Amino acid sequence: MTSIREIVNSLFGVYLLARRDPHALAYFNMSMEGFYRSFLAMILALPLFAIENSIDYRKVPTDTSIVPFLLYLCLALLISWGSYLAIVAVLARYMGFSDRYSIFVVVYNWMQFGIILVWFPISIIATGIFPENIAATMTLLFIAATYALLWYMLKVTLNLTGMTAVGLAFLEFLIVILVQSIFLEWIFTVPA
Repeated sequence: MTSIREIVNSLFGVYLLARRDPHALAYFNMSMEGFYRSFLAMILALPLFAIENSIDYRKVPTDTSIVPFLLYLCLALLISWGSYLAIVAVLARYMGFSDRYSIFVVVYNWMQFGIILVWFPISIIATGIFPENIAATMTLLFIAATYALLWYMLKVTLNLTGMTAVGLAFLEFLIVILVQSIFLEWIFTVPA
């Protein structure tokens, strides 16, 4: 069972990674147990993700009721998250970094939870206080910052060159877009 201490240490490690602290990886449990426990981050992320999207629901032009709407979004999140891990696992074999793949998985899982945790209050504030154009700008800036963090994390965990890390970060972007486009017609059905 994952302890609160391990969760807090992992999130602190994500924070240090965002600050480019060279000791950030020391805060993650890199054991085989830590590898499997890091998938708890997916489960912890889902309620926050669902609550945040339930707040956005009122602004979405859809006739899909809120429960299926949130289920589709949560399913899309899990599919894109898991697909990226699976594709990087295949690439790790052919690109020569399979020995560091488990390190990447541990950090990536906790980083994704950390990103959702940070975005949760920002999104609520942006949605409730700021005009739409400012909220959209905040969203774009946050997304850009998360991909900069992903790029750096890929470099550090997998010992990649900057360009290879750019390619793998862009791959995650493509997977997210692809998965969202598959779910798009179910989620954003416009009322007649």
